[in-house]
Amino acid sequence: MALRTSFSARERLVLGWGKERRFYLAHFRPGYVRRSLARRVGECNRTGACCRLMFTCPLLDIRSNPVRCTIQEVKPKVCRLFPIDERDLEDRDIIAPDTPCGFSFIPPEEFQARRAE
Repeated sequence: MALRTSFSARERLVLGWGKERRFYLAHFRPGYVRRSLARRVGECNRTGACCRLMFTCPLLDIRSNPVRCTIQEVKPKVCRLFPIDERDLEDRDIIAPDTPCGFSFIPPEEFQARRAE
């Protein structure tokens, strides 16, 4: 998997804002998070790209194959919830644009239509 290591000032700003946004959502907007996660489908591909947003998490074991979190059982709320919504996938794709995330989101309109059936 090819990970990007250099970023433009704009990309750094986007990644920084994403970290703050996820922290805020995880701790202060539980209803939004719950509704958004209900639309999430798929599973983690264990690429570790989400653990490298802005900086590489020191708890990421990059020597294992696939990479793994060394504190999987007690990892922080923000990490457990990732990705919260489509914007998180866009942030993640800045880091590893050629390796797709295993998660995706059902569009809100389609999700509502499925629930109405």
